[in-house]
Amino acid sequence: MDLRRNADLQQRLAAEFALGTLRGRARQRMRRWIAQEPAFAAAVRDWELRLAPLAAAAVPVQPPARVWRGIEERLGGARAQPSGIWANLAFWRNLGLLASGMAAGLLATFIVMAPRATPPAPQPVVIRVPSNEMAASYLAVLADPKTQKPMLIVSAGRSSNELWVKTLDPAAHVADRSLELWALPPGQPPKSLGVVPRSEKMTALKLVATADQAFAEVPALAVSLEPPGGSPTGAPTGPVLYTGPFLKYW
Repeated sequence: MDLRRNADLQQRLAAEFALGTLRGRARQRMRRWIAQEPAFAAAVRDWELRLAPLAAAAVPVQPPARVWRGIEERLGGARAQPSGIWANLAFWRNLGLLASGMAAGLLATFIVMAPRATPPAPQPVVIRVPSNEMAASYLAVLADPKTQKPMLIVSAGRSSNELWVKTLDPAAHVADRSLELWALPPGQPPKSLGVVPRSEKMTALKLVATADQAFAEVPALAVSLEPPGGSPTGAPTGPVLYTGPFLKYW
């Protein structure tokens, strides 16, 4: 497989590597390509930067009680245990959650603030979204094609009829104009998904069908600059400002 001749494949594999969906031998193979192919290594870095806001927005999840019981059993819970704070399981749980949250925050800060200029073939920093903490979803991080700066996050559950949009940078919006979101099905005209709300909070757009029906064959999304209220023609009339692959996460 020659990655140098297939830019689309480079982007797809880089996105999957950054998300952490590749496992076992496939992930080992990707690590070798990162070391051998500077262009692929750069694509992985770009995706890690695009996905950094997801790590920053992640919230700690309390593990089920069965997980802690299993840990106690593996550590020999039946033996006599010391008393005091060092034997207090709640203390260690809370300390672990706090440490995990601090580590995630430091990781996200490092990725966002790190300069783009890096030595050749650096070791990538991988952001993983554990599959047991995120439902099966369609996910896109839309970025400025020139700067690769993430501007919007778009997501939808597979069986949901709502498309959730969040503005990452208020500068994405233009005064007296509207941003319109488009699905880009292969071989077909762009399909409008609605006007992007100006709110910086996560906002839902209604879909005419479930996400699986609407997006099963949609590989990418785009945002165009339109007159107030959206395109008057049903097709993009202004320049395309932001684009990004629409990934299936399951």
